[in-house]
Parts: sequence; structure tokens; C-alpha cells
Amino acid sequence: MRNRSGLLSPRHVLPGFIVLVVTALLGVWLLSLSTTLFCHLAGKALCTHHHLERCPRCAKGGQEESAVEHFDGIKFDWQANPDDDPLLRLPRHRTNPQVNELLAKAESLVRDVATGKLDPALRPVNSRGILKTTGKVIGLEDRVYANSYVNLNTASVVGFDYDYTLVSYKPALLEMIYEKAKEVLVTQFSYPAELRTELGGYDPTFAIRGLAVDIQTAWICTLTYRHRVSVAFFGREQMSNKDIANAYKSSKGAGVLSPAERKARLRPLNDLFSLVEACLLADVVQWFKEKRIPFEPRSVVTDVRTAVTRTHTSGDMHRAVVEDLDKYIEQDSRRHLRQLLEQLKGAGKTLMVVSNSAFWYVDSGMKYVCGEDWRSLFDIVIVSAGKPAFYTARAPFREVSSRTCRVKFKPVTSLEPGEVYCSGSIEELMRLTNWSSKCDNDNSNPDSCWDGSKVIYFGDSLFADLVEARRLYGWTTGAIIRELRTETHVQSASAWRQARHTMQVLVHCLQLCQEEMGPDPQAEISNRQHPHTVDDRAVLDELEELLSGWKMRQDSSMNRNFGSIFRTSPCEAVRSSPSLFAFCVQRHVDLYTSRVENLRLYSTDHRFYPSLARVGTPHESMHATDPILLDLVDKGSDA
Repeated sequence: MRNRSGLLSPRHVLPGFIVLVVTALLGVWLLSLSTTLFCHLAGKALCTHHHLERCPRCAKGGQEESAVEHFDGIKFDWQANPDDDPLLRLPRHRTNPQVNELLAKAESLVRDVATGKLDPALRPVNSRGILKTTGKVIGLEDRVYANSYVNLNTASVVGFDYDYTLVSYKPALLEMIYEKAKEVLVTQFSYPAELRTELGGYDPTFAIRGLAVDIQTAWICTLTYRHRVSVAFFGREQMSNKDIANAYKSSKGAGVLSPAERKARLRPLNDLFSLVEACLLADVVQWFKEKRIPFEPRSVVTDVRTAVTRTHTSGDMHRAVVEDLDKYIEQDSRRHLRQLLEQLKGAGKTLMVVSNSAFWYVDSGMKYVCGEDWRSLFDIVIVSAGKPAFYTARAPFREVSSRTCRVKFKPVTSLEPGEVYCSGSIEELMRLTNWSSKCDNDNSNPDSCWDGSKVIYFGDSLFADLVEARRLYGWTTGAIIRELRTETHVQSASAWRQARHTMQVLVHCLQLCQEEMGPDPQAEISNRQHPHTVDDRAVLDELEELLSGWKMRQDSSMNRNFGSIFRTSPCEAVRSSPSLFAFCVQRHVDLYTSRVENLRLYSTDHRFYPSLARVGTPHESMHATDPILLDLVDKGSDA
């Protein structure tokens, strides 16, 4: 009712006002709820944990660092129309209704994943599950992973490489090496001066570790664990599968080069410094191609490799780093490295550093990250070691003056704490420290034998730091693989999970479809023994193409050109295998982690166990399937 002034009376306004307020509060609550659900679907696995943080959406946990960091490098539009994505449309069989029923259910399942309606969690194999404890959880990117059983309590000696192990570098270092190597090409190898301005600079997104350079063709290649080339770039252009097959065919039909040919042609790029070599080679080759300048690939490969090497051996790179340590050295080491070293030292471990760098360079960096008294933390300091020859040669040590950095001439008969030594060999190290691998005369006493596994050595380069130490002397090896941080972030993101689930569904769909294929779809018995029809093969081919497309989408989330350092892109429609780098890690490395400082998160007598779920044969992994496949099986059985 309105009063005489034309306004509503208070007794009529109040109920309407209450309704308005309640409606507004309900709308806010619904918005909050939808936001929470959206975050749960689209972002719960985007949550990554630095050190000991736990995301509040996941669980409670201790905090050691500041804020939880969210990875948003992969963007996926949950509101996108599935009809616009060709990888979400499965083929149909022209004559077989049973196959079409499976395909329709698989397509529905794939679309549910794409739209966020279905998002099964990818729990780590060692997830605690119901075995909850009060201990702080270590994030995936900071864990130490084990290929074999390692008991830190039995380790008497812990050794470290320097570059990218004790000290980590910012991307600015590789950018600087690129520019200095480019200048060497122009000034010392008479390359066109236009390279100075027309090459864009170091591109951290181009290459990954574990590649190889073909010195005959200047191709940059990814190798599978069987030494088969799966991806190759000539300059910045990717080679076709046909070109790769023609270049690496063998007379016996293996599709790979013989061991002798591989050794002669392929040069591995196994450390982070080698990423500069790959990028500069690709850029120079591409520049020549675009300028239509004829060039000899073998000469360009040699020149680029030599230019990068001279940047190291000339000392230009090292002097630039020492002049501006803040610019080039990561701050993580300053926060945590000394804590780790003191933790190991307090547990009675013998600590050593074995580096290929000169003492003045190592000394500057270690003072920066650990303080002026850094050498008091180490029992043995070896510089200019010349690895990997350090493991195979028989050279004597020489003492280095810690005051003048000059090499002394007196013979070295023992390795004293507080002193610095250069050159030498692992055999001489074992002799001077009495770490003999031979038994005493009393062979009946097993304690008289030195066990090489009591030495744990950490480094970033598989072949320069780890392989020979483990193979020849039985040392326990630890690889520092900094790419683990990025790859675990990516694997926790929704786009990567979407691709993973979809590929599982497609592979399972391929297997189930063949159960229903044959010349007589109406037969009561299985048709799998009969040859496939033309329509059968067409459906299988299209599914394999979809699978290949999803694998490429997943790989590009790691690196747009070469994918993951641990997996190769499929050479064929459905085949993807461990990379040669991953194979070498499994074969030659006992422990691996993203940073050496991660060891501080474990006790000094921690025991690392390899995962039992990492199986290598199909029949052993039948139980370890993606839970999303149960939906496809259930839907198929309901039909």
C-alpha cells in the first residue's frame, strides 16, 4: 500500500528489503561456491608446493618458505566448446554398431575430462593415503627420488660437483655465454658481422638437455633409449619422419646407426651449458638458410662447438660471473646450502668438492653462498679436476695456494683438510685417503674391505660426473636435474592431466574396439582372430592419429620442440618411449633431485626406497591403471 505521498509504507518496504538482502547473500554464497568448485576442478593440481608448503585446498601442512606458488604456464579454457576441438571427436565405424557404441562412450568420457566434469586426481604412487602422519610433506618438485635403495646412514663420504650442483645459475649466465660465443664466431672465425644484431639471442625455450648434435648434418636430435632418432631440427625447422628415416636407415633394417657410426656422428648435449650450443647452432644454421648462403654443416658444427668451448676455457665467462655474482648466481644456495653442509658435517660425514673449475672461481662463488669460511665445511677440496678423465687417468695431485691461487710443485703425499688440490685422479684420491677398494691381507674379515657405495657423489652432468665413478668404483651417485621442478609443475597442471587421461582412454578404446571387430559384427563369439576389414583399419588409424595428436599436445606443455627430457615424442602414431637421457639416469644414477639443497629436508640417516610401481613389463603393470579407465569399462559392460 502507498501512503499519500506515493511512497510504500514501512510495513510493506521491510519484507521486500529482507528478501533483497537474502537474495544478495544467497548470490554471494553461490558465487563463492562456484569459485571454490572451479578452483577445485581447474586448479587443485595447479597447486605446487615449494619445499614444505601444503596448499590449503589440498591439506594442512608445515610451512618453511613464504607463499604457495601456483603454476599458470599452461592455460586451459574449461568453458571452451568441445565441438571446436578436433582431438575430442572420435571416428565412427561404417558398419559395426558395437564398435560405435564403444567409440561414443569413449568420446563422452574424453569430453567430460575436457570440460572438467570428470577430473580424477593423479595421486603419486607413494601418496600417504590412509597412512597419514604428522610429518611435513615434501613437494614433488623438492623430493629426492630413488632408482635403487640408498641408506644415508651408511655413507661415510658425501661429495659434490660445483657448477649447477653446489651453486646454481640464473638464465642470465646462458644468455651471456651465447653472446660471447657469437662474438667468437664473428671475430675469430670470420662469420658475418650481421650475426651480432640479427641473431635474437639465447632462447631458453628451444632445446632441452639430453639431445645430440649430428656433426655431419648439423641436426639437433632427440634419441630414444634404443638410440633411435625421434625428433630432429635443422636450424629452427623440424625434419619430417621420412627425412629422419632416410638419414638414419641401416643396411640391416634396424632404423638406427651402428655403435661405431653413433660414436663418430652424434655428440651428446648432457649438461645445462650445452643448451647454449644447441640454440646457437640452430640460430646460425637458420640464418644461413634464410640468407641463402651455402654452408658446410660439419664446419658450422665444429665452429659453434669451439666458440662455446673457448668462452669457458678463456676465462671470459668465469670473470664475468665473479664480477657480478648477484646477477648470475641463484639465491637458493645462499639460503640453504650451508644448512645442508653443516647438517652432514654434524653427522660425521666426510665432505669433499671435486670441480673442473679453477680455484679462484670456486672460491668466489662458495664465499658468496656459504661465507668466507666455506673451506672449513669440507675435508677435501679438488679443483681443475678434468672430469671425466679424472676417473680413468692416473695423474698425481698438485697443491694450490689458497692465498695466491698458484700451483705448487712439491709432491702431494696426503690430502689435508683446509688445503686445496688440483688435477689428480680418483685412483690417487682413493690411495691418499686410504679409501682402498682392495681388501687387506685378512680376507676373512669383511670389514677390512672398502665398499665404494659408502661414497655418495652429486653432480649435474651424467657422463662428466657420475657414470665412471659408479661403474668403475661403485660410488653411489646422485644427479641434480633442475628440470624436475618445471616438469613436476607441468604434470600437476590440468592441461597435462587432461592429455594423460585422454590418452589412457584412447589406448584402452583401441584395445576394446578390436575385441568387437571382424567380418561379422553379429557373431556371438569374439572376432579378434579374423583379419580386420577396411573399415576396421580406418577406425584404428584415426584413433592412432588422435592419440599422436594428444601426445604432441602433452609434449608441447613441457617443451614445444622436444617435449620432456625423460620421454621422446612418438616416432609413430602410438609409440613413445623413454629418452636416452632417462635411460642413462635409470642405469647410472641411484638418487636424483632438482637441487642438492633438497637433501636438507631429510635426516642424515634417511633410507631412500625405489618405487615398486615402476615396472618395465606390461604384465606387471596391469594393476597400475588409470582409474578413469574403469568408467570406460563400466560403461561398456552396461551397454
